[in-house]
Amino acid sequence: MTSLVLLAVLLAAGWYFYRHWRYTRFEALHHPGHPQYFGAALCAVYLFAVAAPLHTLAGADDTYGKALRALEQLVPLQTGEHQKPANLSLHLALTLLTLPLAALLPILFNIPLIRTRSLAQLVAMRHGAIDQLESLAIKCEKEGTLCGLSLDNGKFYAGFLEEFTGPRLGKDWVAMTPVASGYRDEKSALSLTTFYDIQPPGQRSQEVFKVVISTKEIVSAQSFDLALYQEFQSPQIELEGISLEDEEPELSTTAPRGSSSSSLEKIRYYLYLGLPALVLAAPYAAILKPGTGGWWCLLFAGLSAKLAEALPIQKKTPP
Repeated sequence: MTSLVLLAVLLAAGWYFYRHWRYTRFEALHHPGHPQYFGAALCAVYLFAVAAPLHTLAGADDTYGKALRALEQLVPLQTGEHQKPANLSLHLALTLLTLPLAALLPILFNIPLIRTRSLAQLVAMRHGAIDQLESLAIKCEKEGTLCGLSLDNGKFYAGFLEEFTGPRLGKDWVAMTPVASGYRDEKSALSLTTFYDIQPPGQRSQEVFKVVISTKEIVSAQSFDLALYQEFQSPQIELEGISLEDEEPELSTTAPRGSSSSSLEKIRYYLYLGLPALVLAAPYAAILKPGTGGWWCLLFAGLSAKLAEALPIQKKTPP
């Protein structure tokens, strides 16, 4: 086995890491093709940078050295003028270390994104991996309004779009739990004809009314206020199980929240990136300060991820 083969294995590990860590997977889905090779190479560099100090730390253990020598007997190394046995042995050891790292680190780094959906949405939006329909669904969720979909056959649905949970390939279909449905006439005037008596989001009764719509059939999509729609209708519509009580709007005397909300999102984003950065720094800290240096880095990595999850989400106040 030559160093070229070992390099190919290292790149394969970087590719696996790139495709399974949700942070880089968002980027992979948004930029298919040749840019992914560059991303896989960068991830391979990251894995190599983590493996190098780990190899140094493990070298102090005789069991680790014996295991490496046993592996060298199983894997034939082709030495030559430019490939010395010592260099090949080191290359083999580092490459083998990247394999479990490529499998385990994405699981670790994905935990905050799986546990906190808003954090995954934030990362996806920073990478441009959320399409306009998903962006509308997130906006409506934050503002507490429904999503309205107008189809090419004149049908209209108002309800809750499927929650964004992570990166996905095909976006040809969208799932919705409708609260109301109707149609638009030739002049695009809206008439709601059916109202669904469902429970709030998260309840089992939603599954009964869920519809799946092809994105090719969607003519337009917008946020939809059912109470405001009723206000312009005559006679008034009675909806069972849905509260449409009008409340007097409160005048806000606070400053606009746009800048503070943007700053909070940046803080959450960089706190999450503190997790992989501090995990990378941990083995180096363990070498520079044996005993506690590496553990402190891992502790701060966990705290950084928890803060990224725990920071409150500032919801926009509807006008």
